[in-house]
Amino acid sequence: MAVERNIPSEEIVQDKASFDQATANLLVKTGLGLSIGIVASALLFKRRMWPVTFFTGAGVGAAYADAQRIFDSSKTLGKPATSYAAASAAMSKNSKA
Repeated sequence: MAVERNIPSEEIVQDKASFDQATANLLVKTGLGLSIGIVASALLFKRRMWPVTFFTGAGVGAAYADAQRIFDSSKTLGKPATSYAAASAAMSKNSKA
């Protein structure tokens, strides 16, 4: 049985490292999708608009999925994504012990 943790949303958003990581993922993955879409459109699809839209949307979707894992890792399968703040806090605990 999983233990339910009730964490107020204010505390989740206040973790600036998590929010920054999610924003950086959004920008990088959207830009990468846009780039792949432009190249695919120019080389393969006779300069149509739909590959640009499709790959940009795929980048946004991937970033959204990563943000869900970052902010609420208890509801995802597999290894949860850790934020930089959580990783650094765990490292500082280990170095003090």
